Parts: sequence; C-alpha cells; structure tokens
Amino acid sequence: MPADDDAPFPYMRWAKRHLTDHGGSNLGMSGIAALTSREVPLPESLDWWSPEGEHGDPALRAAIGDRYGVPPDHVFATVGSSLANFLVYLAEARGAAVAVETPGYEALLRLPEAVGARVSTFRRVEERGWRIDPDDLRGAVGEGTRLLVVTDLHNPTGARLHPDDLALLLEEAERVDAAVLVDEVYLELDLTPRRTAALAHPRVMVTNSLTKAHGLGGLRVGWILASPERIEGIARWNDLVCPAHPVATVAVATKFLPRAEAFLARTLAGIPGRLETVDAWVRSRRDVTWCRPDGGITGFLRLPDGLDGDRLAEHAFRTHGVRVVPGSFFQSPRHVRISYGLPEARLGEGLSALGRAIDDLA
Repeated sequence: MPADDDAPFPYMRWAKRHLTDHGGSNLGMSGIAALTSREVPLPESLDWWSPEGEHGDPALRAAIGDRYGVPPDHVFATVGSSLANFLVYLAEARGAAVAVETPGYEALLRLPEAVGARVSTFRRVEERGWRIDPDDLRGAVGEGTRLLVVTDLHNPTGARLHPDDLALLLEEAERVDAAVLVDEVYLELDLTPRRTAALAHPRVMVTNSLTKAHGLGGLRVGWILASPERIEGIARWNDLVCPAHPVATVAVATKFLPRAEAFLARTLAGIPGRLETVDAWVRSRRDVTWCRPDGGITGFLRLPDGLDGDRLAEHAFRTHGVRVVPGSFFQSPRHVRISYGLPEARLGEGLSALGRAIDDLA
C-alpha cells in the first residue's frame, strides 16, 4: 500500500495529494467534473440565519424527500456523505460490530474503529460479477452485529447491488436485529434507473450526496434516508459533531435539487460511449480483465499475474503521466481502479498510456 498506511484513512491522504483535478490523463478521479458557477442555479438572496431545526433545514429536507420519494421526516441533512456515514456508524453500531463488503471503500472499513466497534468483512465475488457471497455474509454477521454495509453502485467496481443480495442482507439483518446501510453516492449514475433502497424496508438506511453524480462536491451537502426513529438517534449525535450547517450551501442545494434531473441526464448521456471505449480497450489487451460496470464512471481492472497495483500506479504516473488508483486501497492489490469520466479524446490517450505502463512491467 502507498505511504501513510498508518493513517486512519490512507486512501484519502493519498487522494488529496494525487487526485486533484480532471486534467491530463487522470484515470483516477472518483466523481464527475465540477459544475461551473454559470451552470448552478443560485438563490436570489441569502438569509444568514436558518431555522435548521433538529434534523436539518426544512426546505432542504423537503427537496431531498421530493427527489427520492420519501417523506421529509425520513430525511436527515448532513455536511456531505462522509459525515452521513460516520453518523450512521455512531448511532447504530457504537461499541458493537459492523459487517462490511470487500472489496470496499476504505472509509467504511475504517469507521468501526473510530466508533469503538469491531469489523468483519464479507466478499463480493469477481467471478460472479461482484455479487455478495452468501456463505461469507452469514459468517460475518454474528449476534453482536448492528450494521451491515454495502455500496450501490459498488465502489470500486461499478456493479449494481442485485435485488437478491439486498434481500439476503435484510434476511441477515433481521436475524440479529441490525440495520443495513447502503451508500448510494453512485446510484444515480446507473445506466438502468432505479429507486433508492431506502424504500425497500425500514431496516435500510441510505447515505448520499451531491458530490459524485452531480458535480457539487464543494457544497458538502449530503443526507441520510431512514425511518423517523433512526433519524432521531442520528440527530442526537449530530448535535455533538455538527450542530449547524453552512447556510449558503444549504440554499444553493435547495435551489439545485428540483433541477438536478436535467443536469444528471446530461452526465448520463456521456457514460455509454466512454464505457464502451474502456471495455473495447480491456478486450483488446488480453492480459487484463474487468467486469463491465453497470454505470458510474469507475471500474476495477484485474492486472496480469505477478503485476502489483501499487507498483503499476506509481510507474504509470512517473513514466507515462497517467494516474490510476492502487487496488490495495480496496483490499485488492492485484487490481487498480480506473475512471472513465474524462472527455473521450483524453480517455483514449490515458488508456494508451496505461497500456504502455503495463507493457513496461509485464
């Protein structure tokens, strides 16, 4: 793993140093390019005090609820999805146990330690299109488990959470009286539109934000969708860690959300062509493989035998100027995560450069 593996969240340390923009041959970015100030609908005026209440700004919660089809009392507004996930862990699993998918987004495996919880993992199986291994899940969930955690679309592979796998998660959660957390920051980039898992069952809790799919990471606006009872538990912890939200970002997000679909449609229109470009490149190589993602802008590339993802990532950038994310950040050193969020011309250049880097080390 790259340097700073003793940090609480090594990937984020690395990303803040190396994934700084969408320029050049950067195949490492995890979100779409940011919207410009000309594109974002801005409020006509700002009141520098907001009647936020206990669960977030009422207008923002209503706008989130309208978009995702849930009542406002099922919405808790947060400062980004990272805080949303932290609050869920605090409220649901403090001092207990958490079962988390692997490969998985590193923060979700590191958060249990931050809240005094134990962590176990269950595998997503590459040979099954990154479906959940049922036996592995059952082995990871014990009597002390209070939270089962997955991502949809799956980070890092871009695989859709299969309905049968969600049902399996709920079955295990019922067995031990736990909640199921589904991080949906990539869900809206699925090429097959789907509804939020928050509508599936009262045990499901969903986190999301305006960052990955909407290009508004700078706003730091996220949310949790859950039952009112679980929302109340989250609100109490939020009083301690984030008692108020930035008024300006809340106002911009509230203005943006009713128009989000138009911006999202533009982003989705560009995904199939880029995905086809990467898939054709993978098939042409014969020495690398992937499970073609169901959407999003990232996929997980399996490397040739004997080639380490950390070594490739360092060599590819140092020698060929192309950035990819080492799979060791996702518990998979034989892989790298690549992004196809670049413009088509630069995407092709980046893939060619990555191919030369692989050839150098093969």
